[in-house]
Amino acid sequence: MTKTIALALVAALAAGTTASAATTSGFGLQRTADSASTINLDLVRSDTGGSVQILDYSNGGKGEVLGGKPLNVGANLDVRINLERKPFSDVMAVLYDADGNQVAQQRLVLND
Repeated sequence: MTKTIALALVAALAAGTTASAATTSGFGLQRTADSASTINLDLVRSDTGGSVQILDYSNGGKGEVLGGKPLNVGANLDVRINLERKPFSDVMAVLYDADGNQVAQQRLVLND
């Protein structure tokens, strides 16, 4: 009985890993950014290419687009995005696939 339960747990974990590996688009573990006229994202993964945009998040919701950059398929390291204006509050990084669909977002708390 114990072996059956153990095998069922292993199978369930393997199935969950396979399902999550199918979608890899998203951001790395970065949660902060410097308050400057550029935002540097350590890691952005994209299954299809597409783009990332930085949006104002000063009112607790997505605001105007401050800047953006196209992405390559796969891991994009040290993505530097020039902003049209320096943000005064937190920002939201939004990832779009090659078809323009939003696939991920990440709030970034700005360092003073």
